[in-house]
Formats: sequence, structure tokens, C-alpha cells
Amino acid sequence: MKKTYLDVLLELPVDATLRDFLNSHGLPLPNGFVWEDTPETSRFLVEAIKVWPDITARDKLAANLTASVQLGDAGGKQAMFESAVADGAALAGLTLCSSDVHRSFWLYVHHRMVFDRACDINYWDHHSPQTQQYDLGLKRKPNGSDTALAALRHAISAFYKRELQCGDGSVAYLVERNPGVYLLSVHVKDMAMLRLEFEGAVLKRRVGNPNIHMVLQYAQATGVVRTLVKGGAKYQQMLVEAFAEHVLGVKANAHRIKTPTLDLSMLRTGFEAPAAFEDGFSLVQLKALTLLSPNGDLKIECTAMQASQQRSVHELLKEMLPGPLEGQWTVTAAQVNLYYPPEPGKTRARVVSIEVTSKGRLNLHKFDAKMQAQLESYLVSAGILQKGQTLSAQEMPPHADEIGSAPTPVIEG
Repeated sequence: MKKTYLDVLLELPVDATLRDFLNSHGLPLPNGFVWEDTPETSRFLVEAIKVWPDITARDKLAANLTASVQLGDAGGKQAMFESAVADGAALAGLTLCSSDVHRSFWLYVHHRMVFDRACDINYWDHHSPQTQQYDLGLKRKPNGSDTALAALRHAISAFYKRELQCGDGSVAYLVERNPGVYLLSVHVKDMAMLRLEFEGAVLKRRVGNPNIHMVLQYAQATGVVRTLVKGGAKYQQMLVEAFAEHVLGVKANAHRIKTPTLDLSMLRTGFEAPAAFEDGFSLVQLKALTLLSPNGDLKIECTAMQASQQRSVHELLKEMLPGPLEGQWTVTAAQVNLYYPPEPGKTRARVVSIEVTSKGRLNLHKFDAKMQAQLESYLVSAGILQKGQTLSAQEMPPHADEIGSAPTPVIEG
């Protein structure tokens, strides 16, 4: 259940950060109020807010308190530390906080810019399965100067003015998340909207301009970009083109930007990964296959159920429904499960799942670098990936610049 601002207040320690935050909002408290980190003090503060007659001020405090803890979970914690890695003071402060909620609140109050960057990273991590992927075939260090980002913003704003008659304002940030892996976050002013909102207890009409948020991730080693932006292909390609021209310094032709594809046809006969057993796995199972009929009017999704005793789905299909495997049906997606032996005293084995589609989507970014490298090597040995071919922007080390560097040229110089 979602926490209310009062729940948050009860969870936060009563320290100098909370004291300054509440005082900055003008919360009335008795003269000589003692700021002690005790449950009684927290409950007193909650009651003080509840009976605060200035509803407008109370609403503003509640909104800020709720916004301040939006990174208060495991994913947010990772984003905060990543965002603060270049800021010694912010990094040191985060390590001293007592919980993820406390960390989020502390960063919001003391380092708002670092907090905003962490929100962008967290947004990307939560929505990355929805990204579109393009192989630019261009491997060069991005130019993150103010001049380059200003030109990028101008191009994006011009696009939205032309398409949606909005985009008068925009901001853009470029950060290097990992060596050679960059995250571009852009916020654009959306169309004006009229809203009915309460200001305190009074209903008012307000004109607001929401934010259009778009993110792009670029791997210098592979030349692959992944984009997350609302809209169709036109909007995705606009972002890629603007990034290529103003940040990479090469004008790209959107019509030649191709989404990389993978040939999954070898999965008709199963998935073999002998090295997986050397890495500690005890079983490899082709868990699921999605197949598309030759004329494209029928798609079937087949999954090996638990009752199959972890047999691979291609074996079950061969026995029960051989037509799609023997015919010219296209394998469009697959899931491979790799099982560790059960830990002592337990019966359930820990499982690692590889999800891959013929359109080049991989879920390897969900794993740490060591596991990513292992799983990628299995895909290479199975013939799905070429050596060094990485479609996920997080998976290639920068020194692999020259490995497998033969994607279809898509850049017009």
C-alpha cells in the first residue's frame, strides 16, 4: 500500500535535515520545541501537521515530502549512489543515512541536482524493457559540452513545435553511467493544459505545462542506442538523429537507422550451453518459444510448464505439435532458464532467465557485469550472437571497440 506523507514522517529520523525541512515550510511548533529523535517527537510532528490550519502550506509540505522519498527503495538507492559517485559530499552523506527513505529525503534536501539525476536514472531502469533499439554503427565519444547540448535541445524543441506546437522550453543532461556507456535525459515543455485543482480548500483553474521526458542510452563500444520516448517511430528517430548530429557530430539519416535483428532459428533444435555447467549451473532449459507462421497471420507462444519436469519446450513441441518446428515458422522470441543446484536444506533451485527476441531485445542489462558476460557467451556459443556483438548498451567493455565491428553502415558522413 502506498505510503502517505504522514507514514513517511514517522519513518524519517528526527534530525537536523528534517528540522530544517519543516522549518522552511513554516510548520508552527511550540516555543522551545525540543528536536529529539524519538517516536514521541515524530508523533507530535504528525499531529502538528494534521491540525495545521493553513491548508495551502500543509499541502505544499505534503507534496514535497512525498516527492522527496520517491527514490526510497532498492532501485532508487542504486540510482542515488550512481548519481552521487562524482560528488564526494553527497556520496559521504548517503552512506551515513539510516535507510533508503532517509537517503532519498536527505539527498532531496541537500543535493537537489544529484537527486534529479538519480530520478532520471531510476526512470530509465524502471522503463528500459520498453525501449527501442537502433544500431547507429558509430563508435565515438559523445560531446557533452553546453554548446552541443544546447544545439540538441534546440533541434528537439523545433521538432515538438512543428509536430505538437509545444516545446518552448527544454533541458538536457548527459552522464556517463559506466565506462563508455552514456545516458542522455531530456525534458521538454509539453502543451498547456487547463486543470481544476484545489488550492487549500478552494477549487481553482490552473494552466500547467507538463513535462515530456525522453531518455537515450548510447554504448560507445557498440554504436547501439536505446531510446525511451512517448510516440511512434517518428519520435524515436527524431531523438536518435538529434543525438547523432549534435552530440556525436555526424548527421544521421533516420530512414537508414535500422533496428538490429537476431536469427533465432537454431532454437528449433534446442539451446546448448556446455560452459554453463562449468559456471555452476546444473540445468539449462529452453523454457519458451514464440513462433510466427510463414504468412504472418498466426503466432503461437509455447511454454514448458512445471509439470514437464523442466523439459525443454522444443522437445514438447516435437512430440505434440511438430508442424511449426518442421515448417517455415519464424522463431520470434525465446526464454532460456538456467538453474543452479538447490542450496542445502532447500528444494527450489535459483533460476536465471535469458529473454531474447528476433528484434534484438535482450534482458542481460538486468544482471551484474559478471553474469552478463557469462550469459552473453552462452548466446555466442549457441550462434544467436556473434562474438562481441552486443545489442544491449550495457554489455560491451569499451576496449571491444574493434570486435565484431561490422554492422551495416547507417551513417551519412
